Amino acid sequence: MKKIFVAVLLTITYLSISAQEKLVDCGNPRLMNYSKAYYKNFLLKDAQVVDTVDLPFFDDFASSIVYPDSIKWIDKFAFINNDYAIDPISIGVASLDALNQFGAVYPYLPSLSSGIADFFTSAPINLQVLPADSVYLSFYYQAGGNGNIPEERDSLVLQFKSPETDWESVWNVAGGQAMDTFSIVLLPITNPIYLVKGFQFRFINYASISTSYEPSWITNSDVWNIDYVKLDTARTWDDTLANDVAFIRDMGSKLIGWESVPWNHFKSYTGNIISDSLTWLYKSTYGLETKNINRQVEIIDLYGDAPTFSMLEDNENILPLETIEYTRPIAYAFTSSTEDSAKFLIKSYLRTDLTDDTYIYRWNDTVSYYQNFYNYYAYDDGTAEKGYGISGQGTAYSSLACQFTPLKADTLKGVYIYFNQTLNEANRKYFFLTIWDDNAGEPGDTIFQKIGVKPYYSDSINGFLYYALDTSIYIDTTFYIGWIKTTDDMLNCGYDLNNDAGSKVFYNVSGTWQQSAYSGSMMIRPAFGFSFDRSANIPQIQKSEFDIYPNPASDYIYINSEVPIKNIQVFDATGRLIRECSSEAEIFVGDLEQGAYFIRPISEISTFKTQKILILR
Repeated sequence: MKKIFVAVLLTITYLSISAQEKLVDCGNPRLMNYSKAYYKNFLLKDAQVVDTVDLPFFDDFASSIVYPDSIKWIDKFAFINNDYAIDPISIGVASLDALNQFGAVYPYLPSLSSGIADFFTSAPINLQVLPADSVYLSFYYQAGGNGNIPEERDSLVLQFKSPETDWESVWNVAGGQAMDTFSIVLLPITNPIYLVKGFQFRFINYASISTSYEPSWITNSDVWNIDYVKLDTARTWDDTLANDVAFIRDMGSKLIGWESVPWNHFKSYTGNIISDSLTWLYKSTYGLETKNINRQVEIIDLYGDAPTFSMLEDNENILPLETIEYTRPIAYAFTSSTEDSAKFLIKSYLRTDLTDDTYIYRWNDTVSYYQNFYNYYAYDDGTAEKGYGISGQGTAYSSLACQFTPLKADTLKGVYIYFNQTLNEANRKYFFLTIWDDNAGEPGDTIFQKIGVKPYYSDSINGFLYYALDTSIYIDTTFYIGWIKTTDDMLNCGYDLNNDAGSKVFYNVSGTWQQSAYSGSMMIRPAFGFSFDRSANIPQIQKSEFDIYPNPASDYIYINSEVPIKNIQVFDATGRLIRECSSEAEIFVGDLEQGAYFIRPISEISTFKTQKILILR
């Protein structure tokens, strides 16, 4: 099918009442990066031949990952996920938004109207039946959910098509109102022109964007979540319940306070960070029947040879239309024979829909979670529901930091960061990658700084970009890692709403550190390497201060330090190195243009905090 690019107008709303701290709608790390591998294979194939599928046509999106099932759907613009919906009918929804199949904002953006963004098209269906066979198409929809709320001028549209007709709109709903539940739509199909082999339907998202907000905020908007799509015969107007028992959320990490920690740190830690239980969330959409369910769990060591844990007998009734959040003790220690990394599959089952009539629903009776132990610490689950940062006039050179306390002493090698992809790459501004020590529960002195760094968008599956440090840093206590930005623009870091580490985030705009007011997790992950032997004769890096005067300056500046200086580096406001001088105390700056610059001395025995200086004419 030929791809259609249509101008889109999106409207971004931000969720902050603070003058500086911002939480905005975001791009899509999984979709943007998963598509690289998918389309490498997909585009190598000849023209796609799509078979006609038979009734019943059903998809609750519990069996798909990132992209829709290619047997049932012929395009890849919808994003299949477990994160954007609130209280879905079953685990997994199809989300339509303002991003294309590569996770980028649609590039042609008018300013005064809405236009076609995502669309979601069924495969041809064999609907060669009679009107008397009572054919109905049903689906559930939700505006916004955990994503951006469509505006009143936006809409979700349903269209029908037969081999002999063009697409015709048969239903639509306008945006403008947030929804935290799903609404059902039930449509009879009685027109003989559609009761043929090759019938298709599709959903279209008419989206909009406003140019009145900061460009670095514009990433995604106007989300519609779709669930539980069903087309079949022998249905009636009363067929408004799914009649299913299904998971609506996976189990999440079994680590307390962490999504992931380095395997070598975990193995040597003598404390306990493992939760002693697992929690299930599932619900019944039966209107009258009480159902008996059997809960089962397996935990499998995927890299090593540890015995598989299983719990098979756990039974309970669930009442009609009841939602159950159930916590059960599960004693599992995560031991494995692997050396550097480990991975465990936690898989849970509901055994209830065992008849032939309910066979199509069985994918939503299983949830899986992968407990990863690699070389990094993570608070986040890898999917960004929002974007976070400091933004606004006067926020240039403000600081943002995330707190970490490692389980053991080790060398910090670098950091993984996920930055949201924004319209026209408006957040690709220079920043100073910075590490601070701890000062009574907030960032203290600078212990490392890398200048001239920019946000980039990774091509790897997990969506993070790795920033290596220039030198390994020994860390044995609480530290902070983040950045100092060089413009008023927001860098737009990915923000996970499902795991709350907001108390670990700090920002500094006016000289005083403040704790974040938001609940969620910055998508920033420090990576560690080998451990130092503390008994060895290892020189310890000393932190030193230096004086620079006059400030502001016009012709010369003078450096005073008690520590020997090897040379002095001068950076412009973007973090670009423009000059490297000898260790002379007097430095000529009379040839520099007026503006802000940064001075950093270099020493063989010490590190210095970068200082800002103004050049005036």
